Amino acid sequence: MTVVPSGGLEPDGEELRLFARRPLRGRRLQLIVDGAEPVEVPPVVGEALAEVVSILGRGRPVRVMAENVELSTGEAAAILGVTRPTVVKLMNDGMLPYTRPNSSRRVALHDVLAYKERRSRARREALDELTADAIDMGVYDEAIRRGRQPSDDQLGA
Repeated sequence: MTVVPSGGLEPDGEELRLFARRPLRGRRLQLIVDGAEPVEVPPVVGEALAEVVSILGRGRPVRVMAENVELSTGEAAAILGVTRPTVVKLMNDGMLPYTRPNSSRRVALHDVLAYKERRSRARREALDELTADAIDMGVYDEAIRRGRQPSDDQLGA
């Protein structure tokens, strides 16, 4: 299921913006449908609702899927922010497990999300290492100093 605010990518009016500002996380929620008796909303559903409302409040679309759903290579590429051929290469290289129920490849959403997390963690670690090396060589401090000093253009030279 994909939910897009009715105004396209703009938040769905003032009502949605106000609702999105309410703190929902960690709160006890009740659901009242057409004036019937209130029903307690389980905490896991409340947390999911809080996340959906937060995203919609920023005018972004939301897609809700079961984690065991299988995706096409194109859908996996969209989630990873890469091209479809890159996803196929990741599959061929054994980085992303897949099945072939017919002539097309399918990949589980949870495997795509796990790969995305591994990739993000590796990038963060590499950046931390580069930053540490720059600090050790004194390059980082020099770049910070230069970044805070006015340039010749700013001084009117």
